[in-house]
Amino acid sequence: MNTLKVTATGVPIIVGVSRAIRDVLQLADQVAATDCCVLIEGESGTGKELIARRLYAKSKRSERPFIPVNCAGVSESLFESQFFGHVRGAFTGAEQTMLGIFQTAEGGTVFLDEICEIPLSLQSKLLRVLQEHEVMPVGRPIPVKVDTRFLAGSNQNLAEMVRLGTFRRDLYHRLNIVRIHLPALRERPEDISPLLDHFLLVAADRYHRSPMVLSSQVRAILTSYAWLGNIRELSAWVERLYVTGLTPETLLDMLMGESSQASAAGPAGQLTLKQAERQAITHAMEHSDFNQRKAARMLQVHRATLSRKLRLHNLG
Repeated sequence: MNTLKVTATGVPIIVGVSRAIRDVLQLADQVAATDCCVLIEGESGTGKELIARRLYAKSKRSERPFIPVNCAGVSESLFESQFFGHVRGAFTGAEQTMLGIFQTAEGGTVFLDEICEIPLSLQSKLLRVLQEHEVMPVGRPIPVKVDTRFLAGSNQNLAEMVRLGTFRRDLYHRLNIVRIHLPALRERPEDISPLLDHFLLVAADRYHRSPMVLSSQVRAILTSYAWLGNIRELSAWVERLYVTGLTPETLLDMLMGESSQASAAGPAGQLTLKQAERQAITHAMEHSDFNQRKAARMLQVHRATLSRKLRLHNLG
């Protein structure tokens, strides 16, 4: 469900009443007009791209392009071509010159989402762009200046990745001029009710229905729920109300049932080993936006092992 709402001036509306979210917005608005790098960290589903779009909308670059890039989806072999561009004939299949992401965003903003997924071997090339503001298109050994602001998002703690040696220290310091941490939804339960009201209106508008009303009992239970998928999971639950025709109480029971199964470590015999493995894999895939590399890291297994397990459980 597209939940992006903007003001008349194009600034994304971010719903919340908690002190935590007010502090986030205050910091974001303070640095929006500058050209500094901003690192936005938070669990998947907390709204990192929404903050990035707010930074862009309140910047002097708001009339130029905003390009979000899912770094987890960038092929390592095509990294330079996709980011820096290439000239015609630079490699087999390069039938025409392509600018690449950074030149396409000239004068605007690039949001490098899930920057933690960029392989270590490629991080030095990204660092050079951030430091020198120039790219080297594939097949053209002449640097090209780019006037682009960079924002980055990560669902992993980059400082911890630096400590473990999986993220370059110099790149981390170049990105971390200003760090904005988005707290998990379970850490700010006072925002759940306003978010429910917001998503109920959004879904009603999308599906041309009258806004549904939730009882105080349902709201109380939803407020105490952990929401491991954060705002994205909450939004999906509300949308499910409008498309399934089920009552809020029925969907709430289903939600609680799924939660208790996923977290059950109860008595032996409650789940078979195969069932527990399938649940763990399903949970990891759902909470990593179905990205196998990220899910494998959550499960602490090799990506090839996860691929084999997905086929075994018919989840591929």
